Amino acid sequence: MAGLVERGFLLGLGALTLTREKVTRFVDELVREGEVKPEESKRLVDKLVAKGEEEREELRKLIREEVRQARAAVTPASRQDIEELSQKIDELAAKLEGKAAKPKTEKE
Repeated sequence: MAGLVERGFLLGLGALTLTREKVTRFVDELVREGEVKPEESKRLVDKLVAKGEEEREELRKLIREEVRQARAAVTPASRQDIEELSQKIDELAAKLEGKAAKPKTEKE
């Protein structure tokens, strides 16, 4: 019985990655070991597959929400912002070029 509990726990943890085929093999093994009655196997497979699908959908919802929140937190630069920054860079470059062209005096 302890083996069944441990396997059930591990199966619950891995339900996200389980396919119907893997679940069927697992339940068939439990039937062979006498831990599950043969007449209960199909119902158990269906229940475990449905649980895995529910968990996958919950994970998808969580990921969608996290992505939505991340997008909301990021403010992309507009074309106008980029153009203004580009203009400022050009102005600063022109000032630097003007200073470089001037000869240094003793006071500088």
